[in-house]
Amino acid sequence: MKQKWLLKLLMITMIVLLAACSSGTANDAAKPDAKPAVTENKETAEEPKDEEKSDPKAAPVDEKIDLKGRTIRIGQWWGMENYLSEEEKELQRKAEEKFNVKIEYVTVPFNEIQSRIITTSVAGQPFADIIMIPLEWSIPKMVSEGYIRNIEDLVDLNDPNWNNIMLTYGKYNGKQYSFTYNDNNGNGFYYNKTLIQKNGLEDPYELQEKGEWTWDKFLELSKAVTKDGVFGVTPYDTPLSLTLPFIYSNNGYVTKDDKITFDSPETMEAIQFVSDLYNVHKVVGGAFSEGTSLFYPGYRWAAYDFNGGMADDWGYVFYPKGPKGDKYVVPTTVNMWHLMSDVENPKEVMAVWMELYERDQEKGFDQVIRGEEANFRNQEGLNSLRKMLGNGTVMQFYAYEGFENYFSEAVDNIMNGKGTPASELARIKPLAQAAIDVTLKK
Repeated sequence: MKQKWLLKLLMITMIVLLAACSSGTANDAAKPDAKPAVTENKETAEEPKDEEKSDPKAAPVDEKIDLKGRTIRIGQWWGMENYLSEEEKELQRKAEEKFNVKIEYVTVPFNEIQSRIITTSVAGQPFADIIMIPLEWSIPKMVSEGYIRNIEDLVDLNDPNWNNIMLTYGKYNGKQYSFTYNDNNGNGFYYNKTLIQKNGLEDPYELQEKGEWTWDKFLELSKAVTKDGVFGVTPYDTPLSLTLPFIYSNNGYVTKDDKITFDSPETMEAIQFVSDLYNVHKVVGGAFSEGTSLFYPGYRWAAYDFNGGMADDWGYVFYPKGPKGDKYVVPTTVNMWHLMSDVENPKEVMAVWMELYERDQEKGFDQVIRGEEANFRNQEGLNSLRKMLGNGTVMQFYAYEGFENYFSEAVDNIMNGKGTPASELARIKPLAQAAIDVTLKK
């Protein structure tokens, strides 16, 4: 086994050397001696060692940083330069002047980013210095395979401007790899205010503000409007998209600390509740944008579509608290920034990044709200969104290869009446555990 591992490592090293010699460029990022060994083989990959990431060129803290006109490439998938606010453009201008650097945004289609990271890194020419990717892609897979560098020795992690979701979920084996300037994800229920008023029902926002927004109230409202082709709630795609909010709002998890928890009492209670919505109360159906569904689970950016294409008035609230829940929660996936393993002068690159965006949490959240004012119909919805910011609970099960498919299939069967929560979750548990083990290389 050891000989096999060494042979693969030697082959990758030869590839990197050949790519560097044949490139014909002076790209410093292609230096083979700065490249840690990486592999796509899950059985042989090891976490990169700290000594492989020495930083001999890092500038002292008090020394002025001059990057001599260097271009720092920032990889993402949405054409970020076209969406920068005026405040962000000004911050970028100041950073470029202060550090004598040029910022370039490299846009790669979302479904190609993972493969681009791997192929360009193995070739010794990573397509960007800093990349934005979903957290479930980076931890544990890309970190353990050596594509991403930890930032422990580059920044002060005691800086109060680092946000809680980053410090909680952006670590691997105790070291910080993922970073972001603020947690700007809102995820809750959009609701049809016109239907609420038409049926003389209590407004979910008022219930939320009184601390009375619960599963029982949600069910009461959903049953009250389910008639004449109108339904209580619709998922945004599969039944899983409706099930997950209830799991986390009941203080449940799908996985936690790399262990399966979808058969815990809290999670099982939530799955049964959603099954009853489908099979007992029959309140699931309709189309929110057409005014035939009272509730719709969605992230904050769905507001753009509803504001422009929906006749009825609507609002936005947290998901209701379950019987085991003690607070309103924001279950979320999250995208974070990552530093490529072989980036040159990583300390200086991080110093530049830290001045490109508003890192003060409250100011950053205020920027998000200002950006959403045109998309939300009322101040109440913006108030809910503002309270959601910075309070995300990351759904970590997406990180395990194949896990989502098994879990989603089980949920589909439950909601379609083809199995019970107990039988379906017991059926997939060995498969789900295998998905965790493969991802963690156990």
